Amino acid sequence: MQKSVEELKEILSEELTIYQKLLRFARDKKKLLLEKFSTDLQTIVTQEEILVQRLIDLEQLRRDLVAKIAGSSDANLDAAVEKVSNADSKSDLWLLGSQLRDLMNEIKSVNDENQRLLEQALELTQYSIKLITRVPGDVTYGPGGKQPPKRPGSVLIDRKA
Repeated sequence: MQKSVEELKEILSEELTIYQKLLRFARDKKKLLLEKFSTDLQTIVTQEEILVQRLIDLEQLRRDLVAKIAGSSDANLDAAVEKVSNADSKSDLWLLGSQLRDLMNEIKSVNDENQRLLEQALELTQYSIKLITRVPGDVTYGPGGKQPPKRPGSVLIDRKA
């Protein structure tokens, strides 16, 4: 069982490292969203995808080890920690689990804020497009009462786009 505990600690440590990187990326994205959109944003998203795929791989290994240690296939980390008899290992697992939960909550908070920033940027973009593509109104004042020729709309942007 001690071997399984050590493997679980390694997996949790690696997950913690990945989540720390994801938090750093989320903060970097926030900075880019506040300052400007750039190709840096796409680079961060690509790196995040790689890390998330690694987390998916680790997830199954972690679940298997937790189930093995706890003796139940539907057990969580807390249940596995309770089954560990070595005080140092128990403390290490509890600390890693606590750090992971805190980090995931912080990532969720930053990602929620990033989502709000993206929504605001999208609303601003949509508003700008409406301003550019709207059909100009009739001219109130014109020379000698002549009506200017009717234009179907702005030629700057095709309204179908």
